[in-house]
Amino acid sequence: MEKHELAFEDYKNGMKQKEIAKKYNTTINTVKSWSRRYEWSKKKKKCAHQNKSVHTKKECKKIAEEIVETSELDEEHQLFCIYYLKYHNKVKAYLKIKPKAKYNSACVMASRWFKKPEIQEEIKRLKQELYTDILLDPNDIVQRYIDIAFLDSDELDGKAIKMSDSLRALEWLSSHLNMANEEQKLKIELLKKQLNTNDQEDDGVEIINDAPI
Repeated sequence: MEKHELAFEDYKNGMKQKEIAKKYNTTINTVKSWSRRYEWSKKKKKCAHQNKSVHTKKECKKIAEEIVETSELDEEHQLFCIYYLKYHNKVKAYLKIKPKAKYNSACVMASRWFKKPEIQEEIKRLKQELYTDILLDPNDIVQRYIDIAFLDSDELDGKAIKMSDSLRALEWLSSHLNMANEEQKLKIELLKKQLNTNDQEDDGVEIINDAPI
């Protein structure tokens, strides 16, 4: 086996990249290069049994520590990316990392972090690599959008849901049917039929002008 293959076996067994570099008498940058080139993180996940449930804060931190070894981001920024994908809310993601921060300050800082190119790049990468098999179960994601789509001017987690939100949720569901289970697919079809029925009823309404001529 080549050196990078032996190093990967150590990585799979939980050895840190700094320890690997020392063991094989090479630099940490070389080990990081091997990790990126040969997709160690991705291969390790395929070998491991995946837990499909939503991760706790401790578990997310563990994921961040593992990912940060192959990333240019520090642990806090890595956690921000993970929490953003989990909650779809950059302010909430920031507050999970900085729970003592004031809300207004969190809004400013979360927006500033979110705009960083390296953050955007990492979020994009995580979506491709981790979204469906580590952070959230795909069915949980679909169910969240179904909940939003079924609500009209109601409350969901303390936030007002507008008709436009429901329509956007339905549009998202239509383009992600492959993530839904059979029961969810039936619910999505029901939503579409309800929307079509409402549109037809609106088209058939006769407007009467009672104002005097």
